[in-house]
Amino acid sequence: MSENPENLEKKKQEQQVLSPQVSNQNTLQQQNAQLEALITDPNAIAQVEKDNEYIENLLKDIPELELFKVKYNNLYSALQGGYSNEQRYMKQCKEYAMELASLNAKLQGVTEMTQSNDENLLQQKEKLEEIKLNVQRENQKISEHKDKIQKQKDQFIDLEQSKNEQIRLAELEQQKILNEQKKQYEELKKNLEQQMQKMEELNEDTLMVDREYELKLEQNKKLNKEVEDISQKIEEINQLITNAKEEQDEIQLKIKEVELEQNEVNALLSEKEEILRKKKEEYEKLPIEKDKLQSKKDELNQKVKQLDKDLKRAERINQETQEKQGKIVLEIDENSKLNEELKLQVFDLEKTNQGLVKTQIALSKLINNLKNERDDLQRELDHQIQLEKTNQDDLDKYKKERDKYQEEINILQRDKKDIDKELKDVQDRDHAIDGDIIQQLNRQRKLQNQINAYKHETDRLRNVITQLQKEQEKYGIEASQAHAKYYQTIEEVKIKNSQITELQKKNAEVEAKLKHQQNLYEAVRSDRNLYSKNLLESQDEIDELQKKYTRMTHQVDQFKEEIKQKDASLVKEDFEFNKIVEENKTTKLQKKRIKKAIKSTEEVIKSQEQHTSRLKYVIQEAKQEKQRNSKDLDMVINERDILGTQLIKRNQELNVLYEKIKLSQSNLAKGEIFYREKQKELESLKEELTVLINELKGTNDQTSCTDDLSKEINKLDKDILQAKTRVKALADELENPLNIHRWRKLEATDQELFEKILKIQTLQRRLIAKTEEVKEKDNLIKEKEKLFMELKNILARQPGAEIHQQLAQYKESLKEKQGSMKKMNAQLKQAIDSVDLLKFENNRLRGEIQKMKQQYFQKRREQDLSAKSNNYDQQYQYNNPAGGIIYDQYNPEHNPDLIQNQEPAPM
Repeated sequence: MSENPENLEKKKQEQQVLSPQVSNQNTLQQQNAQLEALITDPNAIAQVEKDNEYIENLLKDIPELELFKVKYNNLYSALQGGYSNEQRYMKQCKEYAMELASLNAKLQGVTEMTQSNDENLLQQKEKLEEIKLNVQRENQKISEHKDKIQKQKDQFIDLEQSKNEQIRLAELEQQKILNEQKKQYEELKKNLEQQMQKMEELNEDTLMVDREYELKLEQNKKLNKEVEDISQKIEEINQLITNAKEEQDEIQLKIKEVELEQNEVNALLSEKEEILRKKKEEYEKLPIEKDKLQSKKDELNQKVKQLDKDLKRAERINQETQEKQGKIVLEIDENSKLNEELKLQVFDLEKTNQGLVKTQIALSKLINNLKNERDDLQRELDHQIQLEKTNQDDLDKYKKERDKYQEEINILQRDKKDIDKELKDVQDRDHAIDGDIIQQLNRQRKLQNQINAYKHETDRLRNVITQLQKEQEKYGIEASQAHAKYYQTIEEVKIKNSQITELQKKNAEVEAKLKHQQNLYEAVRSDRNLYSKNLLESQDEIDELQKKYTRMTHQVDQFKEEIKQKDASLVKEDFEFNKIVEENKTTKLQKKRIKKAIKSTEEVIKSQEQHTSRLKYVIQEAKQEKQRNSKDLDMVINERDILGTQLIKRNQELNVLYEKIKLSQSNLAKGEIFYREKQKELESLKEELTVLINELKGTNDQTSCTDDLSKEINKLDKDILQAKTRVKALADELENPLNIHRWRKLEATDQELFEKILKIQTLQRRLIAKTEEVKEKDNLIKEKEKLFMELKNILARQPGAEIHQQLAQYKESLKEKQGSMKKMNAQLKQAIDSVDLLKFENNRLRGEIQKMKQQYFQKRREQDLSAKSNNYDQQYQYNNPAGGIIYDQYNPEHNPDLIQNQEPAPM
């Protein structure tokens, strides 16, 4: 259909107005120039107002585009508001520029006054250059953003075109999509339920894994604690063994110093070794009790003290008493060995395998060392006096170690309640051992008495030796038993070592399992996070599908209502059609009248077709107007974006100007302060000048006696030269000192000078320390001054309250405009949806009309055939005289006009 010439002229005018705007969007510089020209050009503003009036006149005649009219008016009002705001901002910028010019003039005057502040000016220049670089970078970023905006606009236009093409296809595919979406929705529901079940199972699995992990952690903690306790005990045992070894070494030294005769000492050692073995057997059988061990330790301490006293006495006695001293030292050795046996009992009860092995090895080594070192005992008697002092310190150490042993015994008594049953059997043995200990104490006392009267009791000692030889046999039997027990303990130690290795293997397996479970836990946790993300995405998709489903259900309900209405109208028409059929049967004679009615209906159909063609033309015009309006809307949006970018630029420029103004104000204030300080300095200098002039006048009066003073000056100069030569000579001597510490000669000759030199040195050292402190303080002051200046600059750059208020106003206006834009977009979408629905209804009605026409023509043919069979005369009018073929005007093969009027049904 051809368009009206008026519309074509209007389109040409609009294209002439819009063509420079569209063509000048290639570069940012051209855009800015055009916008500034449009802002200042009154002709452009008048043209925009004329276009607005023209569009309003167009929209008045079309009631269907009221929503578009409202939206257009809102946009136009927003454009006018933006234009007025822009003019206001331009005025403000001009005012600020004027203020900047005045401030620059002031600054020039201040710079002339303050030429000494070159460093500050250089810093300010550097800052200005940095600001310029930042401004250039921001301009580049803005240009990039504008290019992106243009690309997005082109993409938007392409999308709209593709959208219009897709809408046509989507109208037919909506029903299919609805069914597919329903199926997808059901499938998604099923998948969701399955995922939820999987998530619940995974959560349960994770809880189980967490519980197992916590249990394993607790088990590991317990095992680690046990291992740490065992390691601590082992370390303590090792320390005790080392201490015992040291004690044994010291005691061996004492034995070497005391013994003189090898044969008697060897006999005594063999006897005491047998006694030791017997004592070991007895103490291995004994359980540990706190009170008894403490009593035994106290007795042993007393014995040690007594033995120390005996050693001191033994030093004063002759070579005859050395044999007795050897016996006493051997008894001390026995007591120390008894302590070691007690330690071994503690270690056995603690079940520390390594300690037992080490102590047993130490005992065997000690026995071998004692046998090997018998020959060297006589040589080391001279060292006895020196080592007596160290013995006292060692005894104190032994006391401390005994206190530690007591604490360990307390811990062991708590942990080992099972041994309480065997204590009753052991108490009898304890009494016997106590008797032995008492006997040993009596022996010690006897020995002390024997030391005082050694000369008279040599025969008695020989009898004692014979008795000891008899006891040696007894102790040999006990030693064999002790060896047997010793081997048993070694086997137990091996068993416990094997148990420890098994436990370590189990611990390693547990740690491996723990690591594996940790890896599994991390994998489960990552899977859980993935499933949770998928769940959230699926929930969002479900929400979108639900929204689409609600929309489609509303549309389906509308269609159903329309179908019901059309069905009712079809039923009515069917009822009327049946009536007509009955009337045709009864009124065959009224065929001519009906033919006339048919002719009239054909004319009506033609008129309706013409009306439909007119409606098509109107729809096409509406589409064209819609495209124009969309183009206008795009142009308005582009202008709005451009204005927004300009606003942002102007705001940024304003911020920069505010910062410059603040910097200039701060510089002015600093210049004024500097100027005042200089004025004060000038006044003080003037006062000093007056004072100096007065002094000059006084000195001019005293110039009469200058000759004497000049002579004194010459003498003093000579003295100074001599002092300088001395100083140089001394400096040379200091650099290359021939006589070191020359100043120390003064200590005997001139003490005052010596003291002064010492004072000078101390003062120089203090001076050096003080100068270093002063330098550090100066550095701190400089750093604080730098921080102060930076803070001042930061405070000067911060915006004021007015700018914050303006920003708040701009934000509020922006929010309002964004809200209005959202509303307009929603209204536009509604209008588009309504237009699409009307198109769909129009096509559907066309299809129904064509179906009705076909049904009507078929019924008419049937009526004509029945009438022709009954009335041959009436049919003769429609016959063809040439070939005798019946002419049917309702057959499209015979009537070409019907083919032209009949339109194809829409797909």
